[in-house]
Amino acid sequence: MKKTTVLRNLLNEPGLLLVPGAYDCITARCAELVGFKAVFQSGAGVRDSQLGMPDVGIATASEIVNCAKYMVNAIKVPLIVDADDGYGGSLAAYRTTTELIKVGAAGMFLDDQKHPTKCPFLAVQEVLPREEFYGKIGAVLEARDKEDKDFVIVARIDAAATLGDEELLVRAKGCIKLGVDVILPHAIPPTSKFKVRNKETLQELFKKIGAPEVKIWAMGPHDFSAKDYEEIGAKMWVPGPPNSAVAKYVIELYKGLYEKGTLEGYPAPGGPYWQYLNTLRGIDLYTELERKYVLMEPEKKA
Repeated sequence: MKKTTVLRNLLNEPGLLLVPGAYDCITARCAELVGFKAVFQSGAGVRDSQLGMPDVGIATASEIVNCAKYMVNAIKVPLIVDADDGYGGSLAAYRTTTELIKVGAAGMFLDDQKHPTKCPFLAVQEVLPREEFYGKIGAVLEARDKEDKDFVIVARIDAAATLGDEELLVRAKGCIKLGVDVILPHAIPPTSKFKVRNKETLQELFKKIGAPEVKIWAMGPHDFSAKDYEEIGAKMWVPGPPNSAVAKYVIELYKGLYEKGTLEGYPAPGGPYWQYLNTLRGIDLYTELERKYVLMEPEKKA
């Protein structure tokens, strides 16, 4: 079954779909190994890990698509991609969608920010005029329908922070009418820079958008749990990537090496270290291929 179909089926199952953020092949495989049914390619995560740059609109479409290609090939579960604003106008968004489908992504979101896009927790960003955003959504949907009708399109709407909730609701309902699969209303409310909504206001917003009939990709306070999101009618929750936790652990390892000159802590506590990594690397497949086709007896090669 195609990964796009798998993702669409997951979205049609009862309950909340919990999708962890990842930023490369090894983090995606970690998520899959734990048991998650889908993985999200985090835009901020990719910028941190692949580019060493902030999430302020300086990644290119080819960089994001190439990262998606590698992550798709590393896991068996569907991958959803942060496609920002599509990396240009409607024509660029059409091409970006086509390229993501061709490399095997199962879904993507497109936001309504003006270029260059920015993480809303770094700066409140202006958004496109409504009709221009609808045009980009239309182009993305046409690319989907041409290449793979099961590819999941998410409309991320950041308009509330600058234009208010009424504009968010109009845009959400317009995108639903056009044919998007999921609505992602950003959690930052009007006139409350860098703050997020509470449980009651989120639930009210989701109901106005049309939950549970309309599938909502929820964002909210950092102390929310999966249970909280399910209770307010969300269909998906995608926590951010583990960049900060990974960076903290690596800094501690390097600090120990620098100060003590030892490898203390390098094998993860509770190991087994190499066996665990080899599982993530998929070593068994290549060991078997080598046994069959490289280490064969001379007469068997003939």
